[in-house]
Amino acid sequence: MDKRRDVRGLRRLLPWAALAVVVGGSISWIGRPGDFAGYVLVGDLALSGQDIYRDSPAGLNTWPPFFSLLCVPLALLARPTPYLARGVWLGLNFVLLWTALKSLVRLVYHAELRLRPTTGCMSLAAPGVLVPIILCYRFILGNFDHLQVNIVIFACAVGGLYWHARARELRAGALLGLVAALKVWPVLFVPYFVYRGRWRIAAATAAAAAAFSLSPALIYGWTRFVDYVGAWRHALAVGWGVGKMNQSAYAMLDRAIGHGMRPGNAPVLDVLPDSGDPHVRAAWLAVLAALTVATCWLFRGREAADSPASLAEYSVVFIVSALFGPLTWKAYLVVLLCPCMLLVALVRRGHLTAGVRRVIATALATYFVLTGLTTPGILGKRLAGTLEMLSVTTFATLILLLVLLWVRPRLSMEPSGSVR
Repeated sequence: MDKRRDVRGLRRLLPWAALAVVVGGSISWIGRPGDFAGYVLVGDLALSGQDIYRDSPAGLNTWPPFFSLLCVPLALLARPTPYLARGVWLGLNFVLLWTALKSLVRLVYHAELRLRPTTGCMSLAAPGVLVPIILCYRFILGNFDHLQVNIVIFACAVGGLYWHARARELRAGALLGLVAALKVWPVLFVPYFVYRGRWRIAAATAAAAAAFSLSPALIYGWTRFVDYVGAWRHALAVGWGVGKMNQSAYAMLDRAIGHGMRPGNAPVLDVLPDSGDPHVRAAWLAVLAALTVATCWLFRGREAADSPASLAEYSVVFIVSALFGPLTWKAYLVVLLCPCMLLVALVRRGHLTAGVRRVIATALATYFVLTGLTTPGILGKRLAGTLEMLSVTTFATLILLLVLLWVRPRLSMEPSGSVR
């Protein structure tokens, strides 16, 4: 009885604790320019008719032209005071994070999410919700800490998958196409949908992405828009280097192969140029090719869009899109909320064998320990930086990717809505 009373007390307390984090964190975050300063600058350049690429500091604007349209209202909000724009941005991110969690709970558990427990609904304190948040806390907080756009992208992508699972393909395609125009990585869902024979959602996403991507031509004119596309591609070609903050698979391979870094000789460098070693690109392409073959082999059979098997496939797409581009800031890995919630649900369910559940639980625990090692203050700045140079976060994410691929065949023929 006392244990049940303690659990009920925790569930009543958690919403207030979440509110304290939101209020306390916002007081700190609203004072930091972060990446948001770049968004406001691009919006100001667009409003004043200046060149959004050439008139911005070198290496700042690496976003596609459509992104500048999102920046315009942010720049307008910042004109009275930047705190107003940051406050609105933080509020929008909190709302969209909650929306993403609700969509994930609907997809994974086929239930509604509430702050407090009610009959037939899950609460924020439910282990199936709270544990994935804890597993991804660093990546969630990183987005608020730097006022980045990744929660917006992720929430819209998850919303698109939710509407796809409800056979609302136009609505789903519009959301996925919108975020693909803002930040390219969600476009990876298009070849995935094509491979799975889901032609309507593939066409709707591709059409929406093309429409949104071309829409800046209506504002800037066709000539300037074409020039902006060229300037954007040039900005991407310059690259971001492979310093410790870049946790992409390519940066991991370049640090190991191109720069020859090993546990005993890894310097802590924020800025490290690409080595240019052709073996790095060859290794990266080989890994990507092997991964593509593996996913094509494993992603077989007709599966419902909201089945556990499909959710595992969406999770793989999220991880590959975040990890196998040229740049992966840790904040990009907020997408791990999807695979973490699915894997936690699989550990807690009774349909899989005890052995399979133990493997998943071990993978989650290993991932959590590895990502936690780089938390400031745990091991010290120097050691944490060394672990980042050794790509510990990349390895942790690859563990989740491998366990998803391993468990995917075991989810075939499971009924939709069976993850409880």
